[in-house]
Amino acid sequence: MDSQKKCELLAREIRNILENGINLTGDVVHFIDSTFSYPTIETLQAILDDESNCEKDSLIELLFFPDEAMQLKLEELLERLQLEQSNEEKLLAAFCREPLEVNFCLPEGRGSFNLPLSSDVAPGLLQRLHVSKQLAPDLRVAIDRHAGENDRNGYKVKLRNARFEQHDNKIRFLCELFQKAKPESHDFGRCLDFSLSLLDEMTDDNDMYQALMAKKRFYLRSLQRAKKLDMQLQKSNLETLLSQGKRIILVDKADAHKKLSIIDRISRAVFGKTEYYEDLDPDGNRFEVSSDQDIQDIIKKLS
Repeated sequence: MDSQKKCELLAREIRNILENGINLTGDVVHFIDSTFSYPTIETLQAILDDESNCEKDSLIELLFFPDEAMQLKLEELLERLQLEQSNEEKLLAAFCREPLEVNFCLPEGRGSFNLPLSSDVAPGLLQRLHVSKQLAPDLRVAIDRHAGENDRNGYKVKLRNARFEQHDNKIRFLCELFQKAKPESHDFGRCLDFSLSLLDEMTDDNDMYQALMAKKRFYLRSLQRAKKLDMQLQKSNLETLLSQGKRIILVDKADAHKKLSIIDRISRAVFGKTEYYEDLDPDGNRFEVSSDQDIQDIIKKLS
C-alpha cells in the first residue's frame, strides 16, 4: 500500500472515531467543573462561542486531546500501516479535507454539545496520536509474546506516548521487563509506568541497573529527610524552623515506600538482584544490612 492510501485509510478511521462522539471523563471533566464551576451545557456552549473568553482555547485543546480509549482503537492500524514522519502532512490534508463536527457528552446525564474541529486544532490532535512513532521490532515481539492478548495494545499505547529515545540498552531492558516481570501480574502496570518515567529522565544510554539503584538511594534519602523533619517538629513548630532558615522539604512517605517496592521488584525481576545500603539512620547509627528484612526494618525506622 502506498503512502497516500495509508494516510487516507488512517484519516478515515480517526474521523470515524470522532464522528461517533466522545464521552468526557476524568481529568477533562475535572478541568471543566473546577474552571467553570460545574457549568450547564448552555454555559459551556456560550464559552465555546465567545471569542473573547481567555479560557476558550485551552478548553478546546483539552476537548480534542486524544485519550487512551481513542488510541487503543487506533493502535493495531498504526502498527500495521507503519507510517513515516514524512507522511504526516499527507495525513493532515486527508484528515482536514472535509469539515467535521464532534459531539461531546458529559457524564451523569448532564447533556452533550457539538463542536467543529477547526484546522487550527487538527494538527495538535494528530501530533498527540504519535502516528509515525514505531516501536523497536524486538520490543513489539516481546510484548506480543509475553503480554496477554487483552493487554498488548494498552502497553503499546503507553510506549507510543513515552518520550525516551529508543537506544539499544533501553530497548533491551524493556524487553527483559516484559519477559521476566510477568505482565499478567497485578503490579506490572506500575512497574512499567515507573520504568518509562525513569527512561524519560535519562539523557543517554545509561546502565539501567545503576539508574534504578540511584533512584532507590534518592527515595531512601527522602525518607531520611522526612524522619529528620519529624524529629525537628517535635521540638519546634514549622514557623520557628522557617525563621531559623531551615530548608523544609515535604516528602510523601507513602509514595516513597511504593517506589522503593517497585524498584526492588523491577531489579530482582530483570537483573536478579538489588542493593542494600548502610548509614541511612538520621541519628547516624549504622545498620548491618544483608537481607530483605534488614532493609524493611530500616525503611520502617525512617517512616
